[in-house]
Amino acid sequence: MQFGTCEDEVKLYLDARYICSCEGCWRLYEFNMHEESPSVMRLQVHLEGEDLITWNEDEAPDAQDVMDQATSRDSKLTAYFKANENHPDQANDLLYQDFPSKFVWKPKERKWTLRKKDFAIGRMYYASPRAGERFYLRLLLTAVKGAISFEGLRTVNGHVCATYREACIMHGLLEDDSEWKVCLQEAGDMASGRQLRSLFVIILRDCSPSDPLALWLQFRDKICDDLRYALQHHNL
Repeated sequence: MQFGTCEDEVKLYLDARYICSCEGCWRLYEFNMHEESPSVMRLQVHLEGEDLITWNEDEAPDAQDVMDQATSRDSKLTAYFKANENHPDQANDLLYQDFPSKFVWKPKERKWTLRKKDFAIGRMYYASPRAGERFYLRLLLTAVKGAISFEGLRTVNGHVCATYREACIMHGLLEDDSEWKVCLQEAGDMASGRQLRSLFVIILRDCSPSDPLALWLQFRDKICDDLRYALQHHNL
């Protein structure tokens, strides 16, 4: 075996490839070689003002022109909001992922139009839990129908949530923190503040509580009950 050499895999494939007469005629007549049905459409998931922008550097050398054009055109997600507003009877019963089954995306016009035939399957791009608010935005899109804006997606029973995570909690899409509340409550009756702080850090780091701020506000007095003594002892 020789090192430092690279085989041309494309050439090897072409040299060893065999095409029968039937396949040869099929290709000469330019018939379709395969067909996919139904079609699958990828759906963008992005925060407000953070949609992906692509451009041809030769056609649009000015970055400002690219930004101006991007702000004036809709992504699939923002066009989905507009379609919910313009076609409430047909769209409000559909989730974002189900939209391609009843609507067709027009790339040139950058909008959704009512489908007249066939159907398609929608698949939202994956968002990791580490993606932060984009993850919770995607979670809301799997459960909330008829939203006409990013703010509308965060609105629950007339209340506009500050974050998508808060909206997920109000919708009941995230598990509550009852077990961590019980854990801190029991530990607070017998553990020191230093031990509670260590426990609180472990919960934040390894257990992914749905509302860390609420846990802190509820147990901060017990978590910090020895800080005054520690500050006085160290003359700080």
